[in-house]
Order: sequence, then structure tokens, then C-alpha cells
Amino acid sequence: MKIGIVIFTDDAQIGGGITYIQQILQGLMKKAAASRHTFCLVGRGELKPAYLDDIDLRWVTLRREELAEPPASDAEYYPEINREDFDLLCYLHPWSHWVCPIRDIPYFSNVWDLQHRLQPFFPEVTSFGEFDRREGMYRRALQRAACIIASNEVGKQEIVTFFQVAPERVHAIEHPTPAFALEADLSSDADTLPRLGIDKGYLFYPAQFWPHKNHILLLLMLQQLQKEHGEDLKLVLTGSDRGNQVYIRQKIGELGLEERVIFVGFVSQPDLITLYRKAVALVFPSFFGPENFPPLEAFALGCPVIASNVAGAQEQMADAALLVDPTKPELWSRAVVRLRRDRRLRRSLVAKGKKRALKFTREDFAKALLHLFDEFACYRRTWPSSEDKIKFVAL
Repeated sequence: MKIGIVIFTDDAQIGGGITYIQQILQGLMKKAAASRHTFCLVGRGELKPAYLDDIDLRWVTLRREELAEPPASDAEYYPEINREDFDLLCYLHPWSHWVCPIRDIPYFSNVWDLQHRLQPFFPEVTSFGEFDRREGMYRRALQRAACIIASNEVGKQEIVTFFQVAPERVHAIEHPTPAFALEADLSSDADTLPRLGIDKGYLFYPAQFWPHKNHILLLLMLQQLQKEHGEDLKLVLTGSDRGNQVYIRQKIGELGLEERVIFVGFVSQPDLITLYRKAVALVFPSFFGPENFPPLEAFALGCPVIASNVAGAQEQMADAALLVDPTKPELWSRAVVRLRRDRRLRRSLVAKGKKRALKFTREDFAKALLHLFDEFACYRRTWPSSEDKIKFVAL
């Protein structure tokens, strides 16, 4: 089959979404030569995004035409799509259905989470029509998708429950541990922490500043660590501001934690690796699941993990992390103290984490995805490659 991989063209600071696309395409490139399918990238913009410079696939630019009369198919709005004569479109990012809303060519959909259904009170999934936008997109896309890819079994069940699609069309493929963490140069970078203004003895949280990331819990945890346990740890925060950083800074001032919270913004990959490796622990109190990349990165880099016990966390992390209720800062402070004072526990979590990180690789994901392409090819071969060769009669 000729398969168009539809992506969105955003910058690397968007976070886990970019990491996901990079990992999947890198894994696919390693396996594509042995596949009987051909691939190209599809998206808006004249050039392939810079974050995909290492992906050796032809780029197809989407240009929507305004037609005088309604077309016979969605694809006619996009002349490049018609010329390419794709057998299948694979949407790697949920929002790419907005980039290329074509439903008359068979397609695979990706769903990372349905938190707008599970926790619709968070402003980032409700404000400015965001809930309706997500709901409308998923309703249009999922009902007609040839295949839907979920991040794990918990995610699969949510898709089936909320959007009433046949379970047979939903396939759970675990998100891969980012290769930069698995293949990292572990030689010590003595300059990184001083350059970033960080001393030893810190907890690390790489997350963009959205309310659901639950930074506030970590501030309350820091306060309790000092007052109740005599632990004077610092908290290092990386990530872009998505609207909530002013509030977090305000709370830091109210709690008197100005000297204990360090903002370092968006950091380079080498700096990120060092931040993981030197941390006392990754603290990951996000309310959103069913999976997340930072725990996998921490696993690979030998950083013990304390994470939210949300739906999907047990499936992703098993016994390689301490899973804690994300509403109770006192439990987080106790988990940190336990990890600090029990060296055997720390060594156990690090060992289990490294083993867990190797369980999810980009090559494994690509292999599973190619298998789904092969399965669908058995259905796609039942009609001509170009729809203008035959006029179908509706049932």
C-alpha cells in the first residue's frame, strides 16, 4: 500500500507530542525497508518540520482549495492528496485530523488520552470551546477509522466506552521509551547543574505549566518535607508556560518557597539527561493518564520515580515506581522520605525501572504498527487503487 503519515507541524517545545512522533517515525524508518508498503509524510507547510530532519521520507504539502461546488469526496479539497492516490492515511497525532480532515480515504487514528471526558473541569480541556473541539473531532474521526491506536489497555477501554466503537478496531500499542534516554551518553557533565543554578539534592519535574500537571501538590509537599521531616530538598521545574506559571509563582511566594523552587525553562536534551541522572527522584503528580513519557525517560536514566496513581499508571509502570494519590501532598512527602532513607528501595526501583524502560522501544512500536498495516492491506486490496476507476453503488 501507499501510506501517507499525517502529522502536525509544531515546534519541539510542545512536549510529549513531538517526542511521540519522532520516536514512531524513527522506528518506522528502521523497519520500512523490509516492508512491502511505501510511505511519505503529509502536512501543512512548504517544508518538512525541522524536528523531523532525520526522517528520510518525502514530504507532501497540503493546500486546501476552495471549490465552487461541493466535491464528491473530502480528498478533492486537497489536490496533492488526489495526485498521490493514497491507499491509507495514518494520523500520528490526534489533532492532525484538523490538519487533514479526509474521511473518504481509509485511515488509522491515534488517541493519546480522553481526559476531556474523564476530568472535564480542567480549564485546558474546557475553556474557549476546547471540550467541544475535542469531542467533535473524536466523534467524527473514530467512528469511521479503520483502526484506532491507543496507548495501553486502559486507554483502549476508555475509547470503547466513551465513543462506542467496536473493540476489534482498537489496538493498544504502548508508547516507546524515548531513544535519547535509552541511548544516552552517561558520562558526567559537571558543568550542567552549576550553569543552571542547581545544587545537589533536588527533586525533578519536567512538565509544561498546565493546571492538570498539578505543580501545586509539589509545593505543598516541599513545605511538609521541611516542616515535618526536616528535609530541605529543592524542586527543579522544566517546561514551557501554557498559562499557569504565574499562578504557580504566586503560590511559591505565599508559601515562602522562593529559595527552594528553581525554574529552568525549556532545556536541551543533554541538560535534560543530566537533570534526570542527578535528581533524588522524578516526582510526577500529573492528574492525566493513561500514560506519560517522563517516567519512561527516568527509568532509562536510572532516576527513581514517584508518580500519580491514576488510571493506566499501574499498567505502564508496574512495580518500578512508587504510585501515590495525586491529591494528598502528605503521602508524597512520605514517599520522598522513604526513598531518601531506604537505599535498598532506591536501588530496587532503579533496577526495575531500567528493565521496564527496555520493555517499550520504538522498534517494537513500529513492528506492531507495520503488522496492522499488513492486516489492513488484506481488506484494501479488494478495490482499485484509484477511486475514479470505478463508481461504487451504495448498499
